[in-house]
Amino acid sequence: MKAKTLLFIILALSILIVGCTRNSCSSITNPINRDDCNLDSAIENQDLKTCSVIKSSIVKNSCIAEMGIAAKDTEICNSIEGNSRDYCIAKIAISKRDFGLCNSISNNAYWSDICNKELAITQNESSRCVKVINLLEKDSCYDTIAKNTLNGATCFYVYNETTRDMCVKKIAVETLNESLCEETKSVLVGDICYSKLAQLKVNESICDGASYWEIKNACKAMVKSILNETSKN
Repeated sequence: MKAKTLLFIILALSILIVGCTRNSCSSITNPINRDDCNLDSAIENQDLKTCSVIKSSIVKNSCIAEMGIAAKDTEICNSIEGNSRDYCIAKIAISKRDFGLCNSISNNAYWSDICNKELAITQNESSRCVKVINLLEKDSCYDTIAKNTLNGATCFYVYNETTRDMCVKKIAVETLNESLCEETKSVLVGDICYSKLAQLKVNESICDGASYWEIKNACKAMVKSILNETSKN
């Protein structure tokens, strides 16, 4: 008997809690807080209908966008306009790895760039970086893919010389390819590249690729030191 009574109390409390949760937003007098409450409720319960009771158009559109992203449904995204629509489509495109959807973002360079860049990097397709408009983001796209794939040729698409040189040096070191050091625009970066590889490969002749005699001499001294330590062991 006690067990049945306890079970009844638990069920009654559960119903009461659910009822209170559903009605809690409507009891909030402050419209901003009420909208936030409905937004949280809609996202938590994946309930598109709850978005419709939100008064603020900005919050409502954000709510609908989140529903579209969760459902991976671009029709829901297209029911709204502006940044929320583009954000919605970009997120779905990224999750589906669909470059075609990125191209449907025509009025918002920010979300178009994020869409194309993230997909290009995810799939290591450097040719897709050309779709990125912002120059810094485009460089980042090429730079990241070059390092991911250890493809020095991709570094050469980077516009910023410093970023390009560091990209080339990184791949030269990772692939133990001193011939790439010559491809740097900066003499200093190239010399550092040769010096690093000479030490990694314990090959003094690689130091001769350095232009600054100070770096060349320091490089040879370091290699000799490594060889001496190795011979002692």
